Formats: sequence, structure tokens, C-alpha cells
Amino acid sequence: MTATLFAGNLLDTSAGLLAAGIVGLFFGWFLEQAGFGSSRRLAGIFYLRDMSVVKVMFTAVVTAMVGLQYLTAWGLVAPTDLYVLDTYWGAQAVGGVLFGIGFVMGGWCPGTALAGLAARKWDALVFLVGALLGSMLFNETFGIVLPLYEGWRAGPISLSDSLGLPLPVLIAAVAVLAVAMFNLCAWLERRAGVPAEAPAARRRNVWMGVLLLAAAGGVLALPPAPAARDGQLPVSASGAEALSVLTSVAAADDHIDAPVLADMLMAGAAGLTVVDLRAAKEYDRFHLRGAINIPLERLATEARARLPRTGLVVLYSNGTTHAAQAAQALQAAGWDNVRVLTDGILGFWRECLTPPSLSVTADPATAAAHSAAFAARRAFFLGEAGAAAPRTEMPAAPAAVTALEPAGPDAHLVDAAWLRAHLDDRGLTVLDVRAKSTEYTSSHVPGAIYLNIENIRATLAGIPNTVLPGEALAREFGWLGLAADDTVVVYSDELRDATLAAVALERVGHRRYAVLHGGWAGWLAAKGATDNRLPKVAASTYAPRRTSDDFTATLDDVVKASKDGQTVILDVRPPAYYRGEKSDEARVGHIPGAVNREFMLDLVPKSASWRDAETLRAAYRELGIAPETPVIVHCRTGHQASQSYFLLKYVLGVKSVRWFDGSWLAWSADASLPVAVAAE
Repeated sequence: MTATLFAGNLLDTSAGLLAAGIVGLFFGWFLEQAGFGSSRRLAGIFYLRDMSVVKVMFTAVVTAMVGLQYLTAWGLVAPTDLYVLDTYWGAQAVGGVLFGIGFVMGGWCPGTALAGLAARKWDALVFLVGALLGSMLFNETFGIVLPLYEGWRAGPISLSDSLGLPLPVLIAAVAVLAVAMFNLCAWLERRAGVPAEAPAARRRNVWMGVLLLAAAGGVLALPPAPAARDGQLPVSASGAEALSVLTSVAAADDHIDAPVLADMLMAGAAGLTVVDLRAAKEYDRFHLRGAINIPLERLATEARARLPRTGLVVLYSNGTTHAAQAAQALQAAGWDNVRVLTDGILGFWRECLTPPSLSVTADPATAAAHSAAFAARRAFFLGEAGAAAPRTEMPAAPAAVTALEPAGPDAHLVDAAWLRAHLDDRGLTVLDVRAKSTEYTSSHVPGAIYLNIENIRATLAGIPNTVLPGEALAREFGWLGLAADDTVVVYSDELRDATLAAVALERVGHRRYAVLHGGWAGWLAAKGATDNRLPKVAASTYAPRRTSDDFTATLDDVVKASKDGQTVILDVRPPAYYRGEKSDEARVGHIPGAVNREFMLDLVPKSASWRDAETLRAAYRELGIAPETPVIVHCRTGHQASQSYFLLKYVLGVKSVRWFDGSWLAWSADASLPVAVAAE
């Protein structure tokens, strides 16, 4: 197999520059040999007296199509090693018109102008100077043309797929069309008074046409090329067993969950390669059994030699970000069998190697099975004596957890499909509220503006982490360039970050806002576009519709509600904090009479998506919460509670829901208020 520069990630290296220079020299030489060093000859196509442009174009197209088909069929070049440009209908249509106008006026295009300049043609120099000035103008007005530049993106388009023709048939048809066009061009030139070719030249052209048709006909008899398949892996016999387990993982085209990977490693799944992207010191301190170490900075140079293109390749780092970025780079380079370990090595330790008694995500209903799996995994990955032996067969597929369907912007909840369809809408603003700004600057939804979630909180009345008053929020939103009539979509990698920003928007009366269901991971899973450019933001004067709200409960409100016998106080902290076994605040325990449901239980595991609505309604009915029940939600600081508040109010339709911003921090700090230290 011959690797292309693109497949070897060498396009921006010295080897790529050298190859480009050599190709450029030959390209210019062939253009000059074809007569493209003369603008008069180039312009002859518009007068139907010199059809060299058409002949050269068809020759290049057919040569490339036929040659690549043979190379891929013979296994010399993989289809995934070829870089296919995305189609941007607006930019390419307008650019084509401008290019055509320039070609008609000057008789040059950039490539032929360079060939003409080498032949000392002064009009070619004038054209190139104009092209340089046009490039500078484009750079200075880029902010204006950006919507056109990035709009109407259709991704890579295959003419074969668009016409519904097998690729070999299309290639043969283009070859026949090329021969027909050669003859048509010769006829047009004769009509324009161009002298006929010599008999020897005509015979040569006839034989070249026959040879071209024979080569194109041979394409029809070639075996199918090993093309990549959308959403699938190139399964080898050795990798089939490893891939079968992925049918149990939702959206398995981009990630693999820790328990699934653990069981695959313990079962010795064939065709599995696990890659630790961390530095060598971190790898030596602890790594997954069987993982190889390729530090992120060496991945570009070592991937070709060490990573197979069949079976399954799983990447991990401490978290998800670096592995996801590496996976995107590898997929662009042709590795379509790459997956990312959800939440990285830290998530693996939490999910697979943390004792069940300390896990905040363990389901009590499956505690026994979790304990057995924990012992087996500790034995395999940590070598603990006395633990159960590793499993020797693949685990059964776990039951799928259904996610709810977002209701749309009017219900303040949209999904990735909605955002993709409306990303170019006028008046749409996307806020990225992930915890680390480095994650945003590395990759974000195109045009998204970063908001550090801590910028909307401060110490107010002595209580830390309180969401700012409406006037202060309006200033913050103005700095982000928001207008009161904008449609705002908020996303993060943690749903509670997005809902806290939503609470701030609701406090100032912003009407058109929505949380992105599935968050950043959902956007990537839906193949949403990404960018790393910082948008230009002009500060605005944000005019809030209100500066106070009626949904935030004060400490006095909660004291009264805890005694009225009607309001349900919902504590969404982990159970150990509710029971008083743990505490990060002044006192342990919970508000007397409060019920407990940890906010994480409402989510599809390891995601930023809520479970299906009926399951959630049933769970809250067991806590005594019905649509007519008055509820006050709190956690430790109000952050996690914003997620449960948003769920109850906008997803489950509970009519009277309030959010206790001060939460347990404020209650526990007031020594005059009672606390309970056992579940009631």
C-alpha cells in the first residue's frame, strides 16, 4: 500500500513542501507544453477557434479517474487515503462566477498565469498582481463574507452517489464523453478555419482514443475497491469478535464506554488496540493492561507504523478532550476504526475500579453484580490477590437507556439536529459554557461564544456562588454581544453547566433560549461541524425584560415551605451527603422533611442527555412530585439543582417549581436552622 501525504499527515511538513514543489514544476511544464503560456490561446475557447482548454481538462479528469480506480483496485492506494474537499454551494458558486469573469477578461487563471510569467508574459504578471490584491481584499473583508464562505455546506459530494451510478460505470461514461468532446472540439476548430492536423497526428489521436476507451472499459472488470463504509468499521476476521460488543453501546461510531472496554480487554478480544496518549511518566505510573503508549505529540509520526486500519483502535488520555481531538485527526487521515474511551482513564477508574460503596453512580438495584464486576476488574487491571478471576467470555449486551426527545426552542430544549439545521440563522447565538476555556479554544461549535460559567456567579450577601442579579447579568450578556431578541443555544459537556446559564437567561426574562440536549458530546456524535477560530464579538447594550425573577427561593422561603406541609423540598445531592455521611459545608445532613434524588440519576449514563420523560415522571411520582405539586429544588450551591429545576419545569411540566440558589451552603451556615442526619 502506498500512503498519500494526506494519509501520512505530511501535508504541512518539509516532505509535503518538497512534493508540492516538484508537482508544481511538472504542472507548469505540462501547461506550457499544452500552450497555456499564451493568454490568446487560452481565450480562444470563447471564440471556438482553439479548444485546448477543453481537451486538457478532459484528459486530466479521465486520467485521474481511470488511474485512481486501477490503483485502488490493485490495493496500491486506499480510498480513505484521498482527501476529498467539502462542498460549499454558496462560496463555490460565487467563486466560480468570479473566476469565470476573470478568465474571460484576462485569459489567465492562477496556474496558467504562473506558466505565462515564466515565459515573460507581462499580462500574466498583471493578472497575478490583481489576484494578490484580490486576496488582500478578501482577507480584509472576511468578516463580511464569512456567512457565504461557510454557508450551504454539503460535505464531500460523490457524483457517483448523486447520479445513482456505480463508480466504474460513471468512469466509463466520462471516458466516452471525453472522446466525443475531442471529436467535437476538432470539428469546431475546423469550422473556425484552423488547419486540419497532419494524417500522422490524426492516426495518433485515434489510437489514443481507442487506448483510453479500452482502459475505461477495463475499469468495469476490476474487482470492487476496498472503500470505507459510512458509520462502519473495516472488519477483518480477527476484529469481528471485538466489534460485536459495540452493538450494545449507544452511538458507537465515536466512543466506547469504560465497562465495555474493560470486559473486552479481560476477554482478550481479537483485533483490539488500546492507545494511551499521555506522557510516558503518566503511562508508567498506571495504564490499562495491554495498552501501548504513543504520547499525543508523537502520534502524527508514529500512527502509520503502529496503528492498524482494521479491527478496533481505542484512544484514551486523562479525560476525553485530547483523545477526541486525536481521533478526529486520525479519522481525517483514513483511520475509520478509531474510538475514544468515554471520560478517559479517570472515568475508567471511577466506573470500573472504584469500590461500589464509594461510587455515586452505582445503581442500588445492581449492587451485587457491580461488586462482582469490580472484584474481577481489580484483579485484572491492578493484580489484587484474592479477587475473582478475569472473565473469559464476552459480556451480555446491557439494556439500552432511552433518552427523551427534545421539544424544540419553545420548550427551551433542542438537539444537535435542530442546531445543525439552524446554525446559520440570523439572530442565533451559541454559548459554549464548558468548564475549561482551553477546550473551547481547541474546538467548538462554529461561531460559538465562550462564557465562563463562574462569570455569572459571585458572593452576594455573604453567600458564595450566588447567581448575579439581573442588572449584572445584563452587563455580562452585553459583553457577549447578546441582544434581548436573539435565539440563544447553550451547550457544555455537563448538562448542569448549560442549565445554570439557562437560569441566568431566565432571570433577565430572555425569551428565546434553549439548552442543547446531549451537549458537546452529542454534537460530535451527530457529526456537527467544529471550529477553533474566535468569533469577532461587538459589545452590545443588553436590555433585560426584567431584573428580578419569581422562581428563585430565598432562605426564608425555604424555611416557610419546609413547614407548610404541601411543598416538596427536593435535595439533589449524592445520597451520602443527604444522609450526613459526607459534607463540604458547615454542617452535615439535610433539610428536615426533604426528599432525595441525586441529579445524576436523571441522565443517560455518561452523557449530557436526560432519560426518557415517562421514566423520569414515574421516578418523581414515587417522591410525591406530581404536575400540581409545589417543589423547591436545592443541592450544595445551586449548580446541580439548576439541572433538576430545568427538568421539572420545562421537560416534565411541573407547574410550581422554585430553585434555591443558596442551597445547602446557606442553610447549613445558619446555626439556628435544624438539620436531619438520616434518611426520612
